Amino acid sequence: MKPFSARIADVLAESVREQGGMDEPFPQLGEIVALLGKRSFGIVLVLFGLPNLLPVPGLPILCGVVVGVVAFQMLLGKESLVLPAWLGERRISRKNLQRVLERSEGTLRWFERIMRPRLLILTGTAGQRVLGALLLLLAIALMSPIPFFGGIPPGIAVILFGLALAERDGVFVIAGVVATIFALIFTVGLTYAILKPVFRFFASLFGMA
Repeated sequence: MKPFSARIADVLAESVREQGGMDEPFPQLGEIVALLGKRSFGIVLVLFGLPNLLPVPGLPILCGVVVGVVAFQMLLGKESLVLPAWLGERRISRKNLQRVLERSEGTLRWFERIMRPRLLILTGTAGQRVLGALLLLLAIALMSPIPFFGGIPPGIAVILFGLALAERDGVFVIAGVVATIFALIFTVGLTYAILKPVFRFFASLFGMA
């Protein structure tokens, strides 16, 4: 189990680092989560929020699914993350995760320098249930049919909530709520704009236009 004194960037790097030539290049999600320790909710959110800022083929939709599972377990009041077998056995590219972490390590370490435990009520048991509800909405947003940059706003919100939970920092919860509002407005608006021609086609097809 990783203590709260361990740095987020260090925990993430250790969880995906290759220890030798015999390492599995496509480890199971369950194996990665098991290495994250008692802060698994927060650090899993950071780990699967980051690929949405630096899109890696094949990862964004999986990220949305993982965030949804985390959110649901938070809503249920679970103390740590347990992946269902169908998800825990899913394999993921170690190199893709390493690439994401290498590009974001500097930013994560900057955040770590300014974060500290504060406004603890926002990251307590009741607060986590509320965050679970918001994260469910963000999970849906991550899986929306917006190509390329569509996952960036919800991805930022997920990362902020993850950092808040990992470091018990209520200020980052507040920042995450603001980012969530923007992300949901952005996602709903752009999704409607993308699907509007489809709606018009079916409306004309059934004589509703």
